[in-house]
Amino acid sequence: MQGVAGLCWAAVSASPGVRMPRWSRCRTVGGLWYISEVFPEKRLSRTGESLNGFDLRVEPWIEVVDDGHVREVGLQEALVGADRLAGLAVVDPLETVAVLRQVLVPIVMDAVGVPEDRAAWARWFARGRFDDADAARIGDYLDAHADRFDLFDGRRPFAQVAGLRTAKDETKPVSLLLSRLASGNNVPLFSARTESDPPSLSPAAAARALLAAQCWDTAAIKSGAADDPQVKAGKTTGNPTGPLGQLGVVVPMGATLFDTLMLNLPIIPLGARRSDDHPQWKSPTPADMSWQVRPARGMLDLLTWQARRIRLIPQVDASVPGGVVVRRVVLCAGDRLTGPFYDLEPHAGWRQVEKPKKGDPPVRPVRHQPGRAAWRGLAGLLAVHGPTAERLSAPAQMQQVADLQADGAVPDDFPLRVLTVGVSYGTQSAVVDDVIVDEIPLPVVGLAADSQVRYTLLQVAEQAEALRIAANRLGDDLRAACGAAKLPWDRGQRLGDLLIHRLTPVVRRLLAGLQHHPEAFEQAEDAWRIVARRLAWEVADPVLSAAGPETFLGRDPDQRFGPRLAVAEASFRRSLHAILGPAPTGISPSASTTTA
Repeated sequence: MQGVAGLCWAAVSASPGVRMPRWSRCRTVGGLWYISEVFPEKRLSRTGESLNGFDLRVEPWIEVVDDGHVREVGLQEALVGADRLAGLAVVDPLETVAVLRQVLVPIVMDAVGVPEDRAAWARWFARGRFDDADAARIGDYLDAHADRFDLFDGRRPFAQVAGLRTAKDETKPVSLLLSRLASGNNVPLFSARTESDPPSLSPAAAARALLAAQCWDTAAIKSGAADDPQVKAGKTTGNPTGPLGQLGVVVPMGATLFDTLMLNLPIIPLGARRSDDHPQWKSPTPADMSWQVRPARGMLDLLTWQARRIRLIPQVDASVPGGVVVRRVVLCAGDRLTGPFYDLEPHAGWRQVEKPKKGDPPVRPVRHQPGRAAWRGLAGLLAVHGPTAERLSAPAQMQQVADLQADGAVPDDFPLRVLTVGVSYGTQSAVVDDVIVDEIPLPVVGLAADSQVRYTLLQVAEQAEALRIAANRLGDDLRAACGAAKLPWDRGQRLGDLLIHRLTPVVRRLLAGLQHHPEAFEQAEDAWRIVARRLAWEVADPVLSAAGPETFLGRDPDQRFGPRLAVAEASFRRSLHAILGPAPTGISPSASTTTA
């Protein structure tokens, strides 16, 4: 080696189907070598050390739940053995959604195909697994594109650009790919690391973080690639967030990974798919440092959209298992999505625009709100037969599940779960303020248009929201009684928020109960009203008892119905009566919440 930069040789994986060996240009950092540029066809070793490739087909990297435990599997095992796995492990929700959308579903769509109608989908789903013919297609597909699924391939590294560099050969800590860690302006409040103390990612963790960045990366200024003609002063400005950053993602999930894949596999009529719609790894030419502004060609193009140009920089480190870590990365601007894509996006709900401007789409994506449980959005999740009064429509895949349930392809007692994931960005979408994630059971029969369970679920969500408003009004009335101003909506803890927190486990149990026993909707409604009333009083009683003596007559004793303690309590009591009906007789107010 000559100085800090020189030529070394790095061996690449000897796994079948992976080309080897390759030239690598390396640099030293703290006595370790990392690859900064790779050239095909030659090999040399440095004192016996070598950098192996990472074959995503067979190397374990996808986090799944198997027999109640989380473990990592490769693509081949995840897909061919999908019926034996309980599903994807939601360790990091951003990575879970990215792996499903960017890799698993596209491979099934491209290798096995998509059902052309609901009858074909039902036949696939009824098998409960990929049969031998489908498994062979998946294996042949992965073998045919073996070099495209090598994370450190010299010519076409997976979801990256080979040789990507800035004009000054700058690199960034790998924490740039992880929204939960400090990097640049993105400094989470409770991050355990600083930018000067970046983590070391295994190739498996780096692969998942890479996919998450392609979906959710922050907006604003990015480093300019050396050969990008659109770079100005070494930077690229105006970058939007990743394609999922402005969406509230809703993913239906089943009892096994196979069920989850099928629930997210779209039904596309024969001949409806464009010939140029393909996943990113089947692009005729390798990705380069330039980028485009263009619409998606189809669903496969959208699911595997490359919103950033990225290169992982592996380092040989004998002190870690596997001997390879990723500590540095190059991240630059990628393709920008333009034009309407609501007709392609399978996992986002939409809100109709009342009077769209000329050239604007007629709908806008619905985003998840921080601190808002998924069950509070049941009206949007169940809007599978047309927009609601608030002009909400459910995601396309939820609408598809509803149609399949109506056909009998999905049984009424199917254990459907709904994973909701979103990101709340800060200033100019350049920092991540919060990651919103929730998972709830959802009775499939509730998706039917004429289902009594559907009515029960919508009623529960509506009554819970009304109770929240009533509790907030009680707090405002008590503050007015002692001469204080109303509590601002974004300051302090409001009584309604505390009540919603108490109601959340009750609603989850109600959803799970109706999932297994949809015929028991009347008992569920009765139990809900009893428990909701009791919890409402559990929230209200402490503040009523703690009210000061000045609230007894209020600030204006001469005003007959002015703000005072008795008026506030009477108003709250009337609200409970209007929302939940008369209090049942013969039941103690302290009835256990297990009734629900």
